[in-house]
Amino acid sequence: MSGLAAAIATNVVTTVKQAGANAPRSLQRTIGPSEIGTPCVRRLAYKLCDWPEVNNDSDPWASIIGTAVHSWMEETFAAENRRLGQERYVIERRLQIRGNIYGHADLFDRATGTNMDWKCVGLDRLQKYRKDGPGEQYRIQAHLYGLGQENAGEAVNDVAVVFLPRGGRIDGLHVWTERYDRSVALAALDRLDNVMTALTHLDPPENPQAWAMFPASDAFCTYCPWFAPGSTDASRGCPGAGG
Repeated sequence: MSGLAAAIATNVVTTVKQAGANAPRSLQRTIGPSEIGTPCVRRLAYKLCDWPEVNNDSDPWASIIGTAVHSWMEETFAAENRRLGQERYVIERRLQIRGNIYGHADLFDRATGTNMDWKCVGLDRLQKYRKDGPGEQYRIQAHLYGLGQENAGEAVNDVAVVFLPRGGRIDGLHVWTERYDRSVALAALDRLDNVMTALTHLDPPENPQAWAMFPASDAFCTYCPWFAPGSTDASRGCPGAGG
């Protein structure tokens, strides 16, 4: 592209990135259910310390699409409640998981006792989740939402992750379900507490060499806000798994 076309493209990209960076999910500072289950202890530690991000030039487009889909699903199931004449579906509820840990659950179906979490993904990722399951991070997130719904007084039977295709047809979606297990959520919270205790004792903000005590594992490193390829100083960024 050149001339006017190039100028339009630059303006659109810049405006979208600025808006994406200022979206509520992007500005979130306290840890939530989506992050607690990360297999990377170092990423969890960075988040708990609110450590300065170094990898903040990511493309927000997938997240923007996901936000739009969430909004559409919210309106759709609200309309279904009106059609039914009852609140079968609890939509976008703010949940207290524990103490100051909160999350927003996408949908709870009171008819089946199932908490559902929408994930809008590309076709390659959808096929991977269909073949291998959701992975521990999404699984833990699902059970944490289950715990939050239980805390809110709901009878929780199952948790589900609904993978919606960003391309293709809606009937190509994939749904993963599991019986709700409170112990999965509590184990994740125990792990979080252990990392917080280690941060208190090792104090990496004051002792930068202590970051090496928090192992980094392969967890979509290129999307991590603290990913810094080739870094030899974890206080300035993480080189990735094994670094």
